[in-house]
Amino acid sequence: MRVNRAHTLRAERPHAEPLLSFYLSLLELQAPLCNAADATRWLQAVSAPNASDLPRLQLERLPIDELSPRFDTFSRGIPETAPEPVARAARVVSAAGDSTRANLLLAVLTGSDLQTAAGALGCDPAPLAFLPRAFLSPLAEALSDLAAPPSPERTPACPQCGWPPQVSMLDDEPDAQGNRHLVCALCASAWVFPRSVCPACGVSGDEGLQFHVAEGMPHVRIEACRTCRHYLKSVDLRVVGLAVPLVEDLATVELDLWAAEQGLEKIVPNVLGM
Repeated sequence: MRVNRAHTLRAERPHAEPLLSFYLSLLELQAPLCNAADATRWLQAVSAPNASDLPRLQLERLPIDELSPRFDTFSRGIPETAPEPVARAARVVSAAGDSTRANLLLAVLTGSDLQTAAGALGCDPAPLAFLPRAFLSPLAEALSDLAAPPSPERTPACPQCGWPPQVSMLDDEPDAQGNRHLVCALCASAWVFPRSVCPACGVSGDEGLQFHVAEGMPHVRIEACRTCRHYLKSVDLRVVGLAVPLVEDLATVELDLWAAEQGLEKIVPNVLGM
């Protein structure tokens, strides 16, 4: 679904073509990273001890030593057509030792700052963070698919893996019109969240969300918080049913540029750093 949608948007939005072309190459690189046998084998190790615990998956318990060589292969596979900072970071990570790669994976899984590691490797933190996150995302998604469905509790962080939301989406359901779901930045699971509440600070009402829509893609808008000045994008599936929220986020870089001009900060950059 993401591949088809990225091809469609690449043809429709020429200004986003380089970004979407790189994303398509990334999807191809991610496809073989986690098979069903691996995910099944790892699920018990990373599942929370109690069914009521959140997040349900404790991904820092993944077998990092086993994953480190695969991460090396992934980094070596980053195409030269990647943005130069990413291509350079990939070369640096490939030349590093297994322990360095393992530490990068663990840092992303635990939410640790990569500033020190980036300085030691001579890389900028953002492209360095891209690599382990892009490598781990399909693993996290496969594990989330095997785990119990997301909790009905309306939490601001992903009930499956604990990461913040990347994007929100609106859709009609049999028992509710215009339900809002948040979509996880790491494992891509979706969970219900109140439409008027900021996921970053919890404020609603007059001090909560305000909206901005750009021409050309009226089904995608900015949801910006007046209080904490964070934002994320919202994709209305009632307007474009074939939209794929994570791909729409990548294809609407003009909204990110507008948000930056307003002094807004995205709750979490997407996998390509936007």
